[in-house]
Amino acid sequence: MSEGRLKNLVPAVLTIFWALAAKGVGENNPPDPLTLLQISLAPKVAYTCKVVVTAWHSPKGDTALLREWRLPDGRYRIEYLAPKRLRGTVLVSDGKRRWRLVNGQALWDLSFKDLPTKRWDLLRRNYRLSKPRPVTVLNRKAWLVEVQPRAKGKPHHRFWLDAEHGIVLKHELHRSDGMPLAFTIVTDLHFLPHKRIPASLFAVPRKARKSEVRLLSADELQQRWHIRLPNKLPFGFVLEQVEEAPVRLRQPVLHATYTDGLLYLSLFALSGDLTFPLPFSRFPMERWRKGGYTFLLIGGVDKPLLKQIAASLRLGDEPENQHRKQQQSADDEG
Repeated sequence: MSEGRLKNLVPAVLTIFWALAAKGVGENNPPDPLTLLQISLAPKVAYTCKVVVTAWHSPKGDTALLREWRLPDGRYRIEYLAPKRLRGTVLVSDGKRRWRLVNGQALWDLSFKDLPTKRWDLLRRNYRLSKPRPVTVLNRKAWLVEVQPRAKGKPHHRFWLDAEHGIVLKHELHRSDGMPLAFTIVTDLHFLPHKRIPASLFAVPRKARKSEVRLLSADELQQRWHIRLPNKLPFGFVLEQVEEAPVRLRQPVLHATYTDGLLYLSLFALSGDLTFPLPFSRFPMERWRKGGYTFLLIGGVDKPLLKQIAASLRLGDEPENQHRKQQQSADDEG
């Protein structure tokens, strides 16, 4: 797997991995599985650990090793320890914003309030949740919860949730045909008082504190991009948010996020026939040109299902810029 693919797969896996940290519950009576999965991105306790992420793009897997520090107030730091080519990559948050740093240089800045939120109504509608089973992971009591999709073509999840603090101790992701996609497991877990974790771990370069990501309303989307996006897609996905961010040469890119309550689909749009200057993971992708824009749809679902979703978007995403240009030309001739 290429460096860019592995670097972008790990945050995608960790987004699911840590976003499903559950609330602490009693150990004797199995809780409601959805209650276990009602989470917060911030942990309930301060701790540090190592995380091993193994991803498969073929019969051979690739592994990354990370060190994490997390505080209840939302601050965290994730450092890549291996492979060697990814050392120096850090995900850091001061509790309000998060950044991706590479050798001290900030490459990404996104406020927490701009992050998509989990839709538990959609999760219940689109997935079957198993009855939690008591298990032991890292010599700690935990609950095993399996999440099965109702639609074919979506991956299957298995979560091992710490019974005391709700930390996700282990996570397995399988393709719909049973092939493994990613395994994640915590090691070397230690709970620490706040004072034992230096505040400098969560500091970011001063120049990185201004976010250039902008959320767009439906009206702003039409005014700035002349694009209409459907609020719903097949297989239970709904529009979560639309944002605009400058990329290479200040060329803006449009990013629309769809969710089914657990998975996310990303739809990117770029004006003209330009190559996307964004690093993408090995997840399936569909690309097409329409109305002066290049579109790219990416998501962690099977390729046939993604093709069906892309087909529905091609029918409903007609940009209005061509009509506007034609109308302007007619007005000029008049």
